[in-house]
Amino acid sequence: MKLSVASLAAVCALSAWTATCSAQVPSKPGDWPQWRGPNRDSISTDTGLLKEWPAEGPNLLWHVDSVGAGYSSLAVKDGRIFTQGDLEGVEHIIALDAKDGKTLWAVQPAPVVSLLETRIANDLKQLDRNNDGTVSELEALARFGWDWNKYDKAGTEPVEAVAERRSAALFKELDKDSDGKLTFAEAGNLLRETFERIDQSDPTADAAALAKQRTDAYLKDLDKDADGKISRQEARGTALDRNFGRIDIRDPGTNKSDDVLTAEEIQTSLAKHEAGRDGVLTIDELRRYYIVNKIAGDGVLTGQELRTAVGGYRNGMGDGPRGTPTIDGDRLYAEGGNGDLVCLEAATGKTIWYVNLRNEFGGGVPGWGYSESPLIVDDIIIVTPGGGKGTVAALSKQDGKLVWQSKDVTEGAHYSSPEVAEINGVRQIVQFGNKSVFGIALADGKGLWSYTAPANGTANCCSPIIDGNMVFASSSYGVGGGLAKITVAGSTQAAEEVYFEKKMACHHGGIVKIGDNMYSAGGGPLMCMDFKTGKIHWQARSAGKGSICAADGMLYILGEGHEVALAEATPEGYREHGRFKIQSHGRPAWAHVIVTGGRMYLRDQESLSVYDVKAQ
Repeated sequence: MKLSVASLAAVCALSAWTATCSAQVPSKPGDWPQWRGPNRDSISTDTGLLKEWPAEGPNLLWHVDSVGAGYSSLAVKDGRIFTQGDLEGVEHIIALDAKDGKTLWAVQPAPVVSLLETRIANDLKQLDRNNDGTVSELEALARFGWDWNKYDKAGTEPVEAVAERRSAALFKELDKDSDGKLTFAEAGNLLRETFERIDQSDPTADAAALAKQRTDAYLKDLDKDADGKISRQEARGTALDRNFGRIDIRDPGTNKSDDVLTAEEIQTSLAKHEAGRDGVLTIDELRRYYIVNKIAGDGVLTGQELRTAVGGYRNGMGDGPRGTPTIDGDRLYAEGGNGDLVCLEAATGKTIWYVNLRNEFGGGVPGWGYSESPLIVDDIIIVTPGGGKGTVAALSKQDGKLVWQSKDVTEGAHYSSPEVAEINGVRQIVQFGNKSVFGIALADGKGLWSYTAPANGTANCCSPIIDGNMVFASSSYGVGGGLAKITVAGSTQAAEEVYFEKKMACHHGGIVKIGDNMYSAGGGPLMCMDFKTGKIHWQARSAGKGSICAADGMLYILGEGHEVALAEATPEGYREHGRFKIQSHGRPAWAHVIVTGGRMYLRDQESLSVYDVKAQ
């Protein structure tokens, strides 16, 4: 369904703060049908909201713990809430009743269910190396490392008894020379990053002498060419490999490392970072690690537990989906962390069509998972598979068939969500890949312009801010943000930098543009900056680094440390009007805050809390 000119104008009029009207999916007051709201700008059309919060925060209407693990934000449409999350370890798309948070449906796309069942059957065969019909702890460790214990469901046996039984059995399997100690060569590949944590520091030991003893042993065992140093190649697969970069001291003049470890470098690092550790594991240390980490499973991986282990996107910075669903009419579009893109019936969750960004379009999963939220423009859906076949793809929203792929723009996908705009008379998609922010023609996917200065080599997450022919893009990791003027250059366009400001470094909390000013807490402090000139009006700690939403002249900030703040949206200075804290679930609060229909929605991992922010 397309918006009529009249209805589009009405939507734009409601959002008086919005510089560029880019709504593409039908919505009405109280709806938040896609990532960052009706216009993808994180600006709510709500009015008549509280201007001051009580000390404990606004009134909590309801709270549920049923939306699963993950960082997806929310879409709200026609009295229903839509999000994504891992339920019992399996990625689901979830619909809730906005009245009370009751789950209306929670589904996996039908094709994903079938693929997952096939994978589990195949994985069980591969994992069961001794063909005894079960997956033992040793076999599970070989595949998942220590993380496998997250999926081994706890039983009724006391933790101490589990630790005694399982540590003894595992130690016996690994201690090949039966000397009562586990070296890194015996256990390092299985225990991986936990090896160092299991190795306890002895406060009575002579730390310097122990560091020298270990250094001498490393040189004796690893220095194959007897040059008194250990090269990166010689360190491969050893205890030094994982921390090689930390041990190898950079030249202060060139800030470059020489890729070899001297005895002095190794000894200094061991004395500082592993003081009092002997570099081997005892049965007591292993048993203690089981107890401290409350390992209570039976030590056998079942099919259901394997489903939990592989049923969604997995990452050391947090499991689960990242993208927010898009609601267009009676359909829902959602993208999972592994690139599963699905169209569902919004009322029932029934699968209409499904594709995978890797398999169908040659995409490559970014290091922290596919994180974008699909963009609907007219009759197509825009997604970012990344890779050599084309960074961005346009699909028919009716059946998922490919319309075009950006063959001349082939950089990798990162974590930003695409925007649509008309720049210099050309309708185009603006997206932030792993190397640049760029524009491609909506009609055919042809590359128009690119701007590399705001990109970093780690994670480009923040959706660009577009006003006319001006595009602002920002990233973190020591880079910052810059404004580019997009000009006509023959049959294409070009980006000319207007200014660059390192302090406006947005990681993943987003930027809100209100009038001539931008607001962001994505780099740490809440900041107000002039869009056209780059002048910084003010900075304040506020709720800390986090996401931001604007409504009725106010800023709603959700800090990743779980503080929530209300402040005025004004360039005159930081004026706070309330702050409170929500419960932590052990991960940073990265799902974006939204305000719609007189409510503030805060999602953190499996929990969703809804607050009444209407003025009485």
